[in-house]
Amino acid sequence: MTSPNTTPARAGRERICTQCGATYRSQRNSSLYCSPACRKKANRGTAPTGGPAAGPAGFTVITKALLVAGYVGPITGGKPVPVYALTVPFEHALDELSFQFNRKGWGYISRDEFTEALRSDGIQGFATRSPAAVEEKRWQDRQRQREKRAT
Repeated sequence: MTSPNTTPARAGRERICTQCGATYRSQRNSSLYCSPACRKKANRGTAPTGGPAAGPAGFTVITKALLVAGYVGPITGGKPVPVYALTVPFEHALDELSFQFNRKGWGYISRDEFTEALRSDGIQGFATRSPAAVEEKRWQDRQRQREKRAT
């Protein structure tokens, strides 16, 4: 008697479809789409609809411009989906992008429009301190309090 097959019915690596942003299991390392329909849509030139899950391909024009300028970048290499964040303070990114858009004649970008583009694409805000730096600051504050109490 043979042993039962212990392999799951849908073995493979979990991936994100570059067209629709859906999570699927791929049998091949080179697959980009969850279905033939998504593959055909991409070949026809239909814009990706994946949003943040589709990564840079699904970003809005504003976020793509920030990505090209280096003001947005991946902050984690998350397995299913990397997390993107501003690499400069919000005000700096808004000012620079407004300047570039005005220079090219594309018009003015309002603060609300900029904020909505970042929110819809899942871009996190700029953080100046790493977790290690935050912990160092707490330690220094505790040391100062101990010194005050000792004197």
